[in-house]
Formats: sequence, structure tokens, C-alpha cells
Amino acid sequence: MNLGMRLGRRVIAMVIVAGALGVVAGPVQAATTPPWVGLLRAINKARATHGLRAMAPSQRLRIAALQHSHDMLWRGYFAHTSPTGSTLTYRVMHSGFITYGQWWAGETLAWGSGSYGTPGNVVQAWLHSPEHRAILLSPRYHLVGIGRSYGTFLGHPGAAVWTVDWGHR
Repeated sequence: MNLGMRLGRRVIAMVIVAGALGVVAGPVQAATTPPWVGLLRAINKARATHGLRAMAPSQRLRIAALQHSHDMLWRGYFAHTSPTGSTLTYRVMHSGFITYGQWWAGETLAWGSGSYGTPGNVVQAWLHSPEHRAILLSPRYHLVGIGRSYGTFLGHPGAAVWTVDWGHR
């Protein structure tokens, strides 16, 4: 084997390892964009269409939302209150988002398999639901945390389970 072939194999191995670590730039990076970013873009596009300011991501709200999405997928339920009694208020307060003062929070949930679970279709479904539309298009909220779990949900393989926690403080 000549030196060029050996170096070529090393470069390929390095790209594979780097790709697994998520540090490769270019087209591979687009595939590793976190799922919540796509939903945030779809939310902000809908809000801009209605003359509202863009939502800013909140890491603490994202943690609360992500934990709720994981819990729903793992336990097989779809509700704002978990089987153990955890509510939006409890999750937000224990996320570290709230430390003092006045605050507001809202929550939207969605799940779907295939194209039904994509960010664009999730936002469209919320826009067609009066309760969800009111939260999505509320000028009160300016921070958002988005969580998504993916797997078999309620017997549907390839399902995305979304939780979006909306906040203002």
C-alpha cells in the first residue's frame, strides 16, 4: 500500500470521528442542527407573518420542555400534567427559569409521525387550534424553550413528541 492510500484512509477515519463528534463543517453540520432550531424558525416565521417579534431561546425553559417530552415518550402519555402530577408551573419553577418577581408561562404540545411531526406542520396545526394559536401569537411571551423526543409513541414508530414552554419574566 502506498503512502497516499494510507493517508487517504486516515483522513476518512478522521472525518468519520469528527462527524461523530459534530465538529465537521459544511453539509454534515446542517444534518446535526438540533431539532428545536427548526421549530423555533417555524414559530418565528408565523409570528413575523402576524407582525410579532421573534421568540428568543431560553436554555432553562428548553430543559423543562425537553424533560417533559422525554417523560411523555417514555411513559406513553400526552398531557400537560404528568402521571406523577408534574405541571407546567412545577417544571418551570424547578428549571431555574424563575428566581423572583412576576412571570408568565404557557405550554403547547404536539406529536406526530412522519411529516405530521415536522416543525412546519406542527406550527400549522397550532395555528388552526384557537387555544394553541393564542399562545403562539401572544405578544406577552418573548422567551421559549423547545423540547423534542423521537421514537415509538403510543404505538407509532418514528414519532416526534414536542413540548414548547413559553415564558416572560
